[in-house]
Amino acid sequence: MFTWNLDGDMTLQVLELRHAPEFLAFVQENRAYLAEWLGWADEIRTIEAARAFIQRGLTSLSEGGLPRVGIWLDGRLVGGILFFPVDPLTRATEVGYWLGRAATGRGVMTRALKAMLHYAFDLVGVNRVGLQADVRNSRSRAVAERLDFTFEGVRRQSWQVRGELCDMATYSLLAAEWRERSQS
Repeated sequence: MFTWNLDGDMTLQVLELRHAPEFLAFVQENRAYLAEWLGWADEIRTIEAARAFIQRGLTSLSEGGLPRVGIWLDGRLVGGILFFPVDPLTRATEVGYWLGRAATGRGVMTRALKAMLHYAFDLVGVNRVGLQADVRNSRSRAVAERLDFTFEGVRRQSWQVRGELCDMATYSLLAAEWRERSQS
């Protein structure tokens, strides 16, 4: 399976069923922090739920999608990145990501997402990657902006977390933009 070593201290690896106990422990440790933005953080409370989350990523990957990866920092799972299924007509996808509280503020997600964008654009041939973040989630939005995603606008009340409808800031990055910015 996919493993990518970054900067010596960080590794990206496809989340596999064998990671379910570690993933569950990560969610349990970070539940309150993650659940502020991600509904699934409240739902993953058992090893079966952790396996089901991971299995959805493996199924998508086997159907020609992009990998759902965990981010390990110094050997410890600290976050992850997932892609939604690639539209075969437009070669477009969306990306989502999460990071535990202890790993924030260190550039971890920016480095990890940059590597996965390279994978999506340069190796898989995706044309467009969309990204949505709660308008109040300044850290998530900052990752998109550091990686030169274009802000497209706000999708009002288009996401729900803990029963509350949230406005989502919408961003995108095109393959041509990625190539141009990667060369400069």
